[in-house]
Amino acid sequence: MKTIFILALALAACPAGALEIKSSVNAQGRMVDDIALPFEDDAAVIGTWEAVDFVEKPADFKPGELPDRDELYLKELVLLPGGKSPNGWMTWTKGAVIHHGDKTASRYELKKLDGKDYMFFEWKSGDYVIRHQAPRYYVLKKKAVIRRDNIDLPFKNDPAVIGAWESVDFVESPERFDPAAKAWQGDLYLKELVFLPKGKGNKPWWTWTRGLVLHQGDRTASRYEIKKLGGAEYLFFEWKSGDYIFRGAKPFYYVLKRKKAGMEPAF
Repeated sequence: MKTIFILALALAACPAGALEIKSSVNAQGRMVDDIALPFEDDAAVIGTWEAVDFVEKPADFKPGELPDRDELYLKELVLLPGGKSPNGWMTWTKGAVIHHGDKTASRYELKKLDGKDYMFFEWKSGDYVIRHQAPRYYVLKKKAVIRRDNIDLPFKNDPAVIGAWESVDFVESPERFDPAAKAWQGDLYLKELVFLPKGKGNKPWWTWTRGLVLHQGDRTASRYEIKKLGGAEYLFFEWKSGDYIFRGAKPFYYVLKRKKAGMEPAF
């Protein structure tokens, strides 16, 4: 009877034409899916998806009747090229998002409604894994594509930038920086940047060329500009964080001050 029940549950949760997922109950009584799925690309799903609703089945979704987003547990889903995600425990293949910790494969379906792209995503929570209930669906709207900059740039020297720079502020734009009044009241995540000769940085994942810092992992090219204010040299550095890469936001700027002679590391 248990096998019949599991099969019925799988069929009930599987829309027509959706990817078939094999499920079983393990020795601990938990529902687990077959997550050994081969990767198949799906260019349409790559990007950042913002949760807008939670429904029993996709047909229940009404774009004009949305709940308060604060009530939704899942806020967003970010799917990167090559079946990857920002979370090491989650991957994807065409038609399914795979949770390697819970051993679940949640089907997704993309639909265009009123000119907007939506994803209907099976939510395989404890109700599915522990209580063996059919999953409900998160509805997510595409918010942004994954941004990647051209970082394959030739090296151009900039002797003025070589040296150590210490973070002193974080501002919306260079024009908003006031050396006498710090804008950012919290701790500064970026502590310093050290520009070494020949385009090298003090960390292996970034290099530089004149006017740009190139992040090899995130594939971003962040502009920098040097200004002299009140007798001190400052570096204004675009901070292309996840808000820029995944959510399409305009980057803020770190403001760094050149370290005094004798305080710089040996090159």
